[in-house]
This record gives sequence, structure tokens and C-alpha cells, in this order.
Amino acid sequence: MFLALSINAAERVRPALEIGSVPENELGKDVNGNQVHISDHLGKVVIVSFWASWCGPCRQELPLLAGVAKKVGPEHLEIIAINYKDESKPFRYVVDVLKDYPITMVRDANSRAAKKYKVEGIPRMIMIGRDGKVAADHTGYGESAIPEIVDELNKLLAAKTPET
Repeated sequence: MFLALSINAAERVRPALEIGSVPENELGKDVNGNQVHISDHLGKVVIVSFWASWCGPCRQELPLLAGVAKKVGPEHLEIIAINYKDESKPFRYVVDVLKDYPITMVRDANSRAAKKYKVEGIPRMIMIGRDGKVAADHTGYGESAIPEIVDELNKLLAAKTPET
């Protein structure tokens, strides 16, 4: 399956998380107050995206990721969008705009998740394979990185679910 994304962003920086490592499990609470854990989605590809309403590239990326999630389906892909350093009102607005998409929205008001994931810039996208390990980590990516990101996502989606 081929997926296409188109975003603009700043220059890329080195990954903060080691590829193949197991990421921090606890991400905070979703808009319904439920605790969000990476381990709840073992067997799926998980994209953790840190974003903010004041970040232009993030505003472009979120609807695209939500569309990808809708196309691929919740049985194969989980998008967890973590709001970074934003006020409640802009966060709620984005939640309302994307309410019909299969995307888990988390507000990281105290930057707990951001600290665990060593967020120093946004947009930040961490791809986690079906095995629960970090497969890719991108910060400050632009349009030139899109082919690589799409290729990584397609490979992760094509991978078989690990035996449990």
C-alpha cells in the first residue's frame, strides 16, 4: 500500500530515540480521560506525533496523518497526536476539527511525555513497529524527507505482526 504525505518543515535533526529501543510506554491521557499506553497497541504500527497549534508544519501534518489513519484502518495503524506547549482552547479546536478521524489526541500540558521522548523541536514523529520498538524518529523534517517517511511507514505496515 502506498501512502503520500506532503508537509513543509524546518531542517531535519538527528533522532533522539535509539532505533530498536522500546519507547516510554505512558503518554498521558486522551480527551476522554483514558490513560494512553504504547503497549495497548502492540501488533499495530504506532505513530506518535508531537504538535502544536502555533506550528505551521504541524497544522499541515495532523490532518494528513488523520487521513492516513482513516485509509489504513485502526486494526493496522494507531496515530497518537500529543499536543506540545499549547493552551487548552487551541487544543480543543483541533480536537473538534479532527473528531471524525481515528486519531488519539493527548494534551501534554505539563510536558511529561515531551520530556520522556526528549522533544526539542516539532513536528516530531516517532514510528513504532508492530513489535513495539522504535523504527524511526524524525524531527524538523521537510518535504524532501517525505519519500523516506512514506517508505518507512509502508515497510512497517507490510511487516507481519510478531508472534505473541
